[in-house]
Amino acid sequence: MQMTITLTDEEVNQLTRMIERHKSFETKKCTLEDAIHECIRTAMYDESEQNA
Repeated sequence: MQMTITLTDEEVNQLTRMIERHKSFETKKCTLEDAIHECIRTAMYDESEQNA
């Protein structure tokens, strides 16, 4: 599924900072899309922990 989202400047800045941190311990390139997926996975994990 493809989806289009609109991000605020602050959200883009946060994702960019996340990518920069990622570069310090990973050699694989991280894109904005990768960072968004990581945020979703983290949110899904956090929510499942609360329900356990």
